[in-house]
Amino acid sequence: MNDSTDSNAPQDLSDRYAELLQCAVLAKDPLASEAALAEAADLGRRLVAHEVPLEEVGELHHEALIRLASAHPDLPLSQIAGLITAPLMEAYMAYSLALREQLERRAEAIVNARLEQSRRLEAIGTLAAGIAHDFNNILGAILGFSELLSDELPPASAGQQHLEFIQQASFRARDLIARMLTFAREMADDPTEIELVALIRETLDLVRVSLPHDVQLDFEPLVSEAWVLAEPSQIQQIVMNLCINAGAAISSTPGRIQVGVRLHTPAGLAPLVRLTVEDDGEGMNQEVQERVFDPFFTTKEPGKGSGLGLSVVHGLVGKLRGSISVSSEPGSGTRFTIDLPRLQQEGKASEDAPPIRHTPPSQQETPE
Repeated sequence: MNDSTDSNAPQDLSDRYAELLQCAVLAKDPLASEAALAEAADLGRRLVAHEVPLEEVGELHHEALIRLASAHPDLPLSQIAGLITAPLMEAYMAYSLALREQLERRAEAIVNARLEQSRRLEAIGTLAAGIAHDFNNILGAILGFSELLSDELPPASAGQQHLEFIQQASFRARDLIARMLTFAREMADDPTEIELVALIRETLDLVRVSLPHDVQLDFEPLVSEAWVLAEPSQIQQIVMNLCINAGAAISSTPGRIQVGVRLHTPAGLAPLVRLTVEDDGEGMNQEVQERVFDPFFTTKEPGKGSGLGLSVVHGLVGKLRGSISVSSEPGSGTRFTIDLPRLQQEGKASEDAPPIRHTPPSQQETPE
């Protein structure tokens, strides 16, 4: 019997299996037949490594049987009936075990990656909280002394204008600190039962003014109601950050952002509300997707983004006991999917909740 081929081509594997089948059926030496079965098992593992679908293993066996029948037309079926299935069973069993091991390795890699990301975010969150608290104390002193100084200067003086700029910058810094504390999950919250569809409608009316004029924003809920336990400002911040981020990702205009809500119940799991935000922008490669929720990570030009928007979203979703994922391809847009625990089972059909579309002013009809 020839040694196993080292070629990676699936056709070579098919040819080799045909040789092994003939050897298992025609070998007069029991040791040669056993060796052929052992190699059939090894070939089954190699088929998994080459990502050959399971159904093609049966096709490979069928093709080998045709070759065997063509090469040995006078071979009595009663003599080989018990022999022709042995290589297939060996290949099938080895294939199944190898596939299971491969899936377990992939699942373990995914879990480890998520744990590593969680540890990294927790460490950065602790650092961000410490920096935010210290900076908040410094900022309080800046605002306090600027107000005292403002009382001593004439209302229309140049000094008053300079103080106003200082105070405006301090207020922006205060907002940034609030976002850092939100990411660090140290802000107090008072969750309540809220209806998601109506709240998102109201939020998108506010988002519209922050988007480029030639970006269309559509809201297409598949249910009329979806109840979750959250603080309204948390949901608003999640939706606004995702939509503004989607608008920034659209470089070629006109563009479109589509927001959706539907009910989702995974097999064997608790019912969920699924919120999606999808854009037709530039998309992201795998490297960017792996870091997209990292604090201070941004692909924008220096000075045009803090890199906290998506990390804040990630922190808020985790605080709501939900999950968030991203799927994207360069040049094919991006889709963020958020699953939140659902409070109620009931929900109406999509026709009860007509799509809400915000058409850019450039595309609106003008009255005659």
